[in-house]
Amino acid sequence: MKPASWLHQSQKVIFILTITFISLNLVTENNIMQTYTYSAAVSIKRLAKWVVFFLLSNSVTYALAYDNDDKPITVGSAFEVGFSPKPLSGGDIDRSSSKQRLTLNLLADLDHLLAWPQASVFLQYQNHHGKHGGGISQDIQQYDGFDDPAYDRIHMAWYQQIFQDGKLRIKVGKVDVKSEFFAPDNAQHHLGFSTERSPTIIAQGPPSMSVNAFYQASENLSFGIGIYDAAWRQGQDENTLTLHNPFDSSNRATFLEGKYRWQNGLNNLPGQLKVGIWQLDSPQSRYDGQEQNNSEGYYLAWDQTLTTNGIGMYLQYGFADEDVSPLVQHLGLGMQWLAPFSRRQQDVFGLGLSYVEFSDAHDSPFTENHETAYEVFYKSPLTDWFTLQGDLQQIVNPGGRGARDILVASFRATFSF
Repeated sequence: MKPASWLHQSQKVIFILTITFISLNLVTENNIMQTYTYSAAVSIKRLAKWVVFFLLSNSVTYALAYDNDDKPITVGSAFEVGFSPKPLSGGDIDRSSSKQRLTLNLLADLDHLLAWPQASVFLQYQNHHGKHGGGISQDIQQYDGFDDPAYDRIHMAWYQQIFQDGKLRIKVGKVDVKSEFFAPDNAQHHLGFSTERSPTIIAQGPPSMSVNAFYQASENLSFGIGIYDAAWRQGQDENTLTLHNPFDSSNRATFLEGKYRWQNGLNNLPGQLKVGIWQLDSPQSRYDGQEQNNSEGYYLAWDQTLTTNGIGMYLQYGFADEDVSPLVQHLGLGMQWLAPFSRRQQDVFGLGLSYVEFSDAHDSPFTENHETAYEVFYKSPLTDWFTLQGDLQQIVNPGGRGARDILVASFRATFSF
């Protein structure tokens, strides 16, 4: 269905008004701050506010103009509730934990909106709060990836442009690095933090301002590079769109990854291999009491489909500098089975093992050599908008400092609209 001409005209009016408001806003701001050094970060935040206004306004007009399957703007939301009861066995702390997270998404196809071919904008707001489960388990791998400090923020806000008939992709803005690098595809339904990305990658943090480029060299081979602002290392969590310079060598995280995909691997089924290196340029405290300004590490992640009925596996490995990282090596292995029952086509069953080796650098605080987490889960969408997941983990040597082994359960309910 094509949009009505009056809606095309309303879109143009909204766009012109938005640009006018932006201009007036920045001019006024310049006048107010004429006796002070002008802040580019303030301008960026003001600009972002009016871009959001423009996109939300257009979403209303286009919602009226297009059929459900042909909308240039996609809006979604989710509300997640997580709960971990008291440990089923072991552990040293006898209490439960719970947390909630609200997510609002907006994806805009700028080809439809502004006739910018192969361009898109994504905005995501999140509000997260609750009790952190790490205080119960005392583990270092974070048995529930849902555990985060409380925050209320624009979680992601990026612009993406595709060039050369899909060979080159550029993404600029506030991005969650694991959405583009190092995460195994077949671990995406696990609840454990270490099963969805290696904990040795100390350059990963909350979503931050970044510049990313990806090049499809051939049908099977691609390369990616991402340069991320790492101001979160200094306690500046990216709860706003404040623009720290991602190219500032004092607070920067860089990722370089090669990815190879195949269609006829094991059992003539598809798979992929990611190999990457990372560097964190930021002041880092060493266990010997000294300080260094950068550290590096590497990782690999292998995914392979095993059967035609939905069983896939993953293997991942990570390595980091023991002088600054609490974890030196990580080995992860697991599987997921989509539709384990013929009548439950969207259900997922999974198993995982995550082993980490603690730093044995001089003056490191660890008394154990390793921590190992064994995970089993079942995820079941009960309706189109409601999903339940149960997860059970046995953690050996949690935290590496003498805490007792622990068996913990986690439950998550997700309402999606």
